[in-house]
Amino acid sequence: MNSKALVLIIFAAWSALCWRWYVCGIKEACNKKPSVETPNLIQTQPIQRDTLASEAIQPETAPNSATSTQNNVEKKQTATPSAKPFKPSNIDQVQMERVKDYMVIHFPYNSVRREDNDAIDAYLTQLASELKSSGKKVHITGHTDFVGEAAANIQFGLKRANSIRDMLIKKGVKKSQIICKSLGDKKPVATNDTPQGRYKNRRVEISVGK
Repeated sequence: MNSKALVLIIFAAWSALCWRWYVCGIKEACNKKPSVETPNLIQTQPIQRDTLASEAIQPETAPNSATSTQNNVEKKQTATPSAKPFKPSNIDQVQMERVKDYMVIHFPYNSVRREDNDAIDAYLTQLASELKSSGKKVHITGHTDFVGEAAANIQFGLKRANSIRDMLIKKGVKKSQIICKSLGDKKPVATNDTPQGRYKNRRVEISVGK
């Protein structure tokens, strides 16, 4: 190898060393990885914002409002005092049951008194409050079984209706708001051939009108 070729080799090696020193030492670019993570960081930011937004929306009151409305409806439906389950076999007791849109109070044989019944008293108290606030009229109709003369049964049914009327008046309802009548034994709702059937026929029906 001649001296000229040796000089060229040394120059080339020296140039390579200088280039690496410049790039790695000064620019610090030898170990730098390509910037490929930036798109990922940009993509994750909206996801984080959406997560926070969804967390902020979760406490909205719409479901709670629906639940509250449902609870209010259930409370209104259960507000009317109810007696124990009606049993036709309990013919020696005063019992109350709701039939369609009116209330029915059943009486033992030869009885015109409401007797002592907390549920019935609570119902009449609530009814009186409703009548006083609304000014509506209440219709009270007395009924009997078929035992006895028809004319006597009319009077007996009226006594039952009047006993309920008197209780409402005591609770503050105006007498002019109460309409009483009797149908005696003309409108039975059950057979008169059994004690249980006759018990169901001995009743007062209470309905609220205009």
